[in-house]
Amino acid sequence: MQNRCEAKYWLEPEVELAKNTGFSEHELNKIKRLVEKYADRFKEQFIQHVGKRIDD
Repeated sequence: MQNRCEAKYWLEPEVELAKNTGFSEHELNKIKRLVEKYADRFKEQFIQHVGKRIDD
């Protein structure tokens, strides 16, 4: 059986871990750095997908 890991991050008001299942602290630190690096791109892609931000 394969272990499944999942992490959810909020992008606003700042990048913050919302949920973690299975990732170590070391792995979460790496993931958070990547999420912070690409947060603006993630938000832009969300806007393109949805059409606008929910709170606009």
